[in-house]
Amino acid sequence: MNPRASERLASALQIALLVALLAAVALTLLLVMGAASPRAGAAATLRVAPGQAAARLLGAVDGDTLLLAPGIHPGPLVVTRRVALIGAPGAVVDGGGRGSIITVLAAGVRIERLALKRSGDRFEDLDAGVRLSSPGARLAGLRIEDVRYGIAAERSDDLDVEDCSLAGRVVPSVEAAPEMDVAAGNGIHVWYSRGARIRRSEIRRFMDGIYLSFADSIRIEGCGSSGNGRYGLHTMYCQDNRIASNRFTGNIAGCAIMFSNHLELARNDFMHNRGPRTYGILLRDCSDGFFHENRLVDNTIAVFMDGSNRNRIHGNLVQDDGWGVILFSSCDGNEFAGNDFVNIDYPVALDMRRTDNRFDDGAHGNYWSASAPYDLNADGIGDVPYGPVSAFAFLSKQYPDLAIFGESPAAAALSLAERTIPALRPSEAVDHYPLVRPAGAGVGTRSAAGDLPAAGSSGSNHASGTRRGAPRAAAAGFLLLAGAGALGFARRRGSR
Repeated sequence: MNPRASERLASALQIALLVALLAAVALTLLLVMGAASPRAGAAATLRVAPGQAAARLLGAVDGDTLLLAPGIHPGPLVVTRRVALIGAPGAVVDGGGRGSIITVLAAGVRIERLALKRSGDRFEDLDAGVRLSSPGARLAGLRIEDVRYGIAAERSDDLDVEDCSLAGRVVPSVEAAPEMDVAAGNGIHVWYSRGARIRRSEIRRFMDGIYLSFADSIRIEGCGSSGNGRYGLHTMYCQDNRIASNRFTGNIAGCAIMFSNHLELARNDFMHNRGPRTYGILLRDCSDGFFHENRLVDNTIAVFMDGSNRNRIHGNLVQDDGWGVILFSSCDGNEFAGNDFVNIDYPVALDMRRTDNRFDDGAHGNYWSASAPYDLNADGIGDVPYGPVSAFAFLSKQYPDLAIFGESPAAAALSLAERTIPALRPSEAVDHYPLVRPAGAGVGTRSAAGDLPAAGSSGSNHASGTRRGAPRAAAAGFLLLAGAGALGFARRRGSR
């Protein structure tokens, strides 16, 4: 072979090698880009082994279904496509204590049947089990624990949450409650969103179990919120929400509804919320609401109202509470009818003598276990109007330390004097049609029906005992007062 031919052959070999090298590089790049970018073609069902979830989400296309196999799937995960993320039994996403476990940035995402644990702990970043900022998400069958926030949704219309269980990091404490707002997150946190549906979910050990802010047309049904560090339910600046058949029990500060109008609360249980600043329901600047068939049992204050007008409170059971209803002078036009007030230390307390709030609807009033009514015509309505605001309750509202004398003979004597001399009544609040028998109010959730004895029964409370014992206590009070007067008179005469 001549030298020129050898040179040509060498050049050809070099070009061939260069082309092969470039082809290999191109193929490698294509493979890498294909794994890290959305897959072309139709949606598919993809099986995801532990450790593959993040890469599979990067390569998913709209409509894909990702089935997470049993085992630990490291997080955090970010969802940017309209996919379904579904867990097999035993599938767990572990956030590793960094950020939100799953962040949803695409509309119409479904996340179902997964266990999520160990979010980050940054309050200002809303580190959560699931954090959403897109509409139409569905979260079902999730078990979320050891998180700062459970589910945090912002600008996420039409959110659907059902059959979830959420547990936070808060250890409920009455002493820590005032500082809780900077120390913990909420269970289900919804901000600036419309149309959310929250159903059959259990929330515990958060600052607020359910928190709604600028959230309208929300439906909450069949949920339980208990053992939270502040409120079981807390709403701010909400309109037209319906909250029905839920249980709010054992929360440090009860439930608070603020600056929210046209609400409906129906068949809920507000129970065992006890503490120095604890309410069954707190209404602050809430108007035109309908509160019916709820059970408010064993709370420090059953209903507290300030700046709230034209609400209808009908057919509720208020039982075994310290204060039944506390109404401030800023409230007007509220109507209480068909409620059962059973075994309440102070059924109603006002901070004014005159009031435009009504305690009957013009035909029927409420049942008051402490009223001892009589009904000569047997029509089920007491023959004498009942004033639910006692002089002692009025004084105790102004001077809380007097509450320690609530069961004293002097308080019983004062109560008897009020019934005998109407001019001694401290307020114009009157039930003109008091019911002789309990109305059977307060359907509640029915799930805890066995925990409550029948309203008005001797086994359920000491109402009947109070009726029998009140005259004796009153008589004892009068005897003590008379004895003290006689003793003073005798001493005066003796000194002369």
